[in-house]
Amino acid sequence: MRLRADGLTWQEVDGELVLLDLNTSKYLTTNAAGTLLAQTLADGATEDQLVGALVDAYGIDESVARADTASFLADLRDQDLLRD
Repeated sequence: MRLRADGLTWQEVDGELVLLDLNTSKYLTTNAAGTLLAQTLADGATEDQLVGALVDAYGIDESVARADTASFLADLRDQDLLRD
């Protein structure tokens, strides 16, 4: 899966990501963990790879990383920003 390529732009500001959906003029901001996930999705990644990225970067338990990843992906899907 990856972030939608058309009509989506983003910029990193102080470790956080600001995404702009040009189709709807809606902004989405992320914290540092969301920035890591979004950048990983930009290159294409599986959910397991995203979980692994959080575990590696933050040393958190895999179950916490999995729940955080699922929530982040659900938000992206709700905003129509994700392509499977």
